[in-house]
Amino acid sequence: MGNFRSNRLTQFLLCLLGLLILGLIFIVAQPSGAVSTLDIKGIALQEVPLFGFSSPEYQVDEGGTIAIEVFLSAQSTTTATVQYQTLDGTAKSGTDYKAAAGVLTFPASSTSQTFLVETIQNNTYLGDRFLNLLLTNPSANALLDPANFTSRLIIKEDDPKPTDTPSGATATPVFVDQFEPNNTLQTATTTAAGAAKLCGLTLWPVGDVDFFQFIGKAGSSYEVETSELSPGIDTVLVVYDTNGNVIGKNDDATAGTRASMFTFFAGVDGFYFAEVSNRDPNSPSNQTYCFEVKEIAPSPTPLPQPTGTRVQGADVCEYNGDFDVSCLIGAGQAFNANFVPIIGEGPDNDFYRIWVKPGLLYTCETLNLSSVNDTNMILYDQNRNGLGGNDDKAIGDFGSKVTWLANYTGWLFILVGPVPPPEYSVSHLYTYDVVCVETVAPPTPVPTATRPPSAGGGQPRPPTPTPIPPTPIPSATVPPVTVVSVPPTETPLIIRIIPLPTRTPATATGQEASIEITVYFDANLNYVAELAEGVENLGVAIYDNMNGELLAFGSTNEAGTIRFGPLVVPGTLRISIPFLQFEQIVLGDSSFDL
Repeated sequence: MGNFRSNRLTQFLLCLLGLLILGLIFIVAQPSGAVSTLDIKGIALQEVPLFGFSSPEYQVDEGGTIAIEVFLSAQSTTTATVQYQTLDGTAKSGTDYKAAAGVLTFPASSTSQTFLVETIQNNTYLGDRFLNLLLTNPSANALLDPANFTSRLIIKEDDPKPTDTPSGATATPVFVDQFEPNNTLQTATTTAAGAAKLCGLTLWPVGDVDFFQFIGKAGSSYEVETSELSPGIDTVLVVYDTNGNVIGKNDDATAGTRASMFTFFAGVDGFYFAEVSNRDPNSPSNQTYCFEVKEIAPSPTPLPQPTGTRVQGADVCEYNGDFDVSCLIGAGQAFNANFVPIIGEGPDNDFYRIWVKPGLLYTCETLNLSSVNDTNMILYDQNRNGLGGNDDKAIGDFGSKVTWLANYTGWLFILVGPVPPPEYSVSHLYTYDVVCVETVAPPTPVPTATRPPSAGGGQPRPPTPTPIPPTPIPSATVPPVTVVSVPPTETPLIIRIIPLPTRTPATATGQEASIEITVYFDANLNYVAELAEGVENLGVAIYDNMNGELLAFGSTNEAGTIRFGPLVVPGTLRISIPFLQFEQIVLGDSSFDL
């Protein structure tokens, strides 16, 4: 009996000693720089390496080349990649710098890579300019650093500033307005919303730009415009946010006018900026214009901004899973997002909102989807009623795109969801970009087919619209919506594009193109545009396909025909008929029916 107790005591002491040794080994084995974890509802998440720029701002002399450093916050055990690109700010691609885009590859254990940006030397004083730098599409084993995935590069001017006094009998600077120099963001002329219109402004000499700044209040919308233009002035207006990032751009406020206007919603308090330049290449001597900022009534009840602690990997807008916490976006502002739910549970539906005004066309879409992603998009009005939706843009394109013509001033809500909802463990792989573009909508024509009477002597009847069935919604908790119908298709609708004889200009900046477009219902199926078959008052727009600039706009006559030209373009043209949802890229010597 004594030996039995002695053996048990010995076994107990040996077990206790073994546990102490294991505990000591566990403590010693812990690394001093262990990867941090976050435990939410019992789910442990490892910290993921983040891609970001090493500086919020870089500088380079005009005509120089700079290496832009991109870092990875932690070493990856496998190869990681991220895309980079340059975007215009006050510096313009092809004029001030050479556009750069590509993919940076970080081998395992690498945390730094660089890409080059080359600037262009000129002999004209333009002041300091900047361009934007952007990181997108990180590989599955890394994410973008929300605070550092954008940066900007300042190009330092190296030419001396010329005197503003023109040559002639008098030394009075009659060509220069009182606010010069205001050619950069840093020297912008200060004004205020509702202040007296600034007039007598000039854009002399050729290439001059004017910058203005004004205080914007969060929750208000602002209308920035030029007016009272002299002959020889054709303004282009660019508006920047409080960080100097482009919000939007406008050339002509309406078809047939050379003045510019842009409306935007202020998300934060601070100084906003406007840049005015002249598209007319002729000398702007003694030509003037006016500039003004108007405040539009603020939103009656500003919605709360997304709040809450994000789990590792959740995008910058989380939590935005409902109307009341929808993420605020501006026109033309792209957000990089994913379907990682904030609390470690799914599905993750992402709500966004944008301030809209009547008469403007809003096109919202998802871009740059990861290879495993498939999005669905639904638009809702300010009363949260469904306006329409889209699953796939086209066969094989799993992005979503919806266009809507605003008929009120207020919020437009955008819901983006995954199809189908991913499992939480792989939700970080489901990434996408979302953007809403604001454009001026052409007058809405009512195409009526003037078809000859039928053999029975009856009156011609218009084609019957064919409705599109409702698009599936991202989750079962979202109410169904109905999409508006498409243009009539009972009889063949044919669009004929014919290049007219043109001459080649002496300069090498582009070529002249004249185009005739005929839209008709081919009632008798003879593929000939007869006078009674034309579609009248149909809005047609011509764009420069290289930069998206609107070159011309008009409406078809009673024969369904409209002629444009001569138009000077450096390359291809894009023809758009918004009512028919028709777009076609053409060359100057193309001729075809659609």
